[in-house]
Amino acid sequence: MVISQRPRGSLPSLPSFPSPPESNFMNILVFTSLWPNREEPNFCVFVKHRALALSRIDGINLRVVAPVPYFPKQINSRVIPSGWRIKARIPEREMIDGLEVFRPRYLLTPKVGMSLYAGWMASGAESLLRKMHAQSPIDLIDAHYAYPDGYAAVLLGQALKIPVSITTRGTDIIHFSKMPLIRPMIRRALSRASGLIAVSSNLKKGMVALGIEAEKIAVIRNGIDHRIFFPCDRAEMRRKLGLDPQSKIIVTVGGLVPRKGIGRLIDAIALLNYDHLKLYVIGEGPERARLESKIARLNLSDRVFLPGSCLHPSLVEWYSAADLYCMASYDEGCPNAVLEAIACGTPVLAIDAGGIADLIEKQSYGRVVSFTSVADFAAEIRSALDSTWDNREIAAYGRQRSWADVAEDLIKYYRQRGIMKQ
Repeated sequence: MVISQRPRGSLPSLPSFPSPPESNFMNILVFTSLWPNREEPNFCVFVKHRALALSRIDGINLRVVAPVPYFPKQINSRVIPSGWRIKARIPEREMIDGLEVFRPRYLLTPKVGMSLYAGWMASGAESLLRKMHAQSPIDLIDAHYAYPDGYAAVLLGQALKIPVSITTRGTDIIHFSKMPLIRPMIRRALSRASGLIAVSSNLKKGMVALGIEAEKIAVIRNGIDHRIFFPCDRAEMRRKLGLDPQSKIIVTVGGLVPRKGIGRLIDAIALLNYDHLKLYVIGEGPERARLESKIARLNLSDRVFLPGSCLHPSLVEWYSAADLYCMASYDEGCPNAVLEAIACGTPVLAIDAGGIADLIEKQSYGRVVSFTSVADFAAEIRSALDSTWDNREIAAYGRQRSWADVAEDLIKYYRQRGIMKQ
């Protein structure tokens, strides 16, 4: 099978990865568009952290191919959405935390032709993968996100006779699998993959509903970096961030997009007659103007703040400064912000969406609540703020699982599936 024989232009020289004699040696290629870059250093860092943990295991060589939609650099007008201008500036080759990342371009037509995205992604990456495979044979393509990335990886795997493992992450199963044209493509990708990983039990249920054998799917949730996320002194973190030492502070982290439910969280804050209560929303996105308008309309400018995004390691300061971490998302896979907040000893209140219930095993760590109305949600926030929490117990629970643990679980699964030798 050949995806495309059209010329792709010159390709960058590749680093050499000589195969050592160990029988369990694996040359893994991470294939995903969900990868940070110099323009978006916080973008999907959880995928990067998992790959880094895998790369640290003896006998594993790891490379990264992170396809990027093509957009001409010459067009830099402000009338062009910033997301496309950012994509044009992303380098074709970059070192990220010691991993070399290659970014082949592929055609993508916004909002139309979605059923063609996977084929275009595979076609754009094929020449690069053939060169990589010829230079140092790839033993496994580790794809993240079922569509288009996972389906594109399966096309490439079939063309190059390389096994593929697909990790589902959230909206790929929760939303995309409901689209009539995309659903059969997701099912085909999952059926043809040699390995399947879900980051939550809820996503596994969604994959089984597509007709995938449950025994084929491993639930391997995300981990955290213990060197970054740990409890810090609350008063010191508030001083560092310039926050009121006496206020009750709620923090939430996420992109300013509808899926994150920031609007209904703000609505709940508006209903709370709670002295010195402040909400800080850490993140950036296209909903900023709408949310700012809502904050002004509800007269919450002295209670709700949108300070923007910060570098990922700096989030420890916000988690540690907070009395409560609150998540109001409409759907989630395995939200790392919840794991990170808990590891910092901060209790979590989250609306039951997707895989969140997997992360909060006891009510002494936080609460997962159903959303029935804004008023009920506001009452749950008040109850959580009025509760007494054992921050040390919360932190101890949150620090039980690291990215190294995730990597070990992956290796066990690969061996179980026969993808990796014992």
